[in-house]
Amino acid sequence: MKKAAAILVAVALLASMAPAKANAGGGHGAGAFIAGIIGGAILGSALSHPYAYPAPVYAPPPRAYYPPENVWIPGRYEVRLERQWVPGYWEIERQGRHGDYDDDDGPGYRARRTWVPGHYENVEVTVWIPGHWEVRG
Repeated sequence: MKKAAAILVAVALLASMAPAKANAGGGHGAGAFIAGIIGGAILGSALSHPYAYPAPVYAPPPRAYYPPENVWIPGRYEVRLERQWVPGYWEIERQGRHGDYDDDDGPGYRARRTWVPGHYENVEVTVWIPGHWEVRG
């Protein structure tokens, strides 16, 4: 379709350059010349690119295919930190007769109870990680 339109435009431009009556005041010399250049450019570009898309380029196949390597990872133990809830509890502090802390239950023994509120604590836990196949490549 583009070729046909370009050819029609070029023919119309060339027809406009047809010799006319000779005038003493001049003719269409410069206008016809410019029209011929434009028409030639349009016709040349339409005829030089016959295809809308370039031809496909094919690459050669790869020389060899190396599949990814499967590697066995053996099982192992890992130490991880877990947060565990420690509920609140009563703590008993023992005090001796003279204010120093004593563990004996003698006659001067005094006990003081204090409440320790519940809290989270990080605890180390040993976990078994089973063996598995892993793809490396």
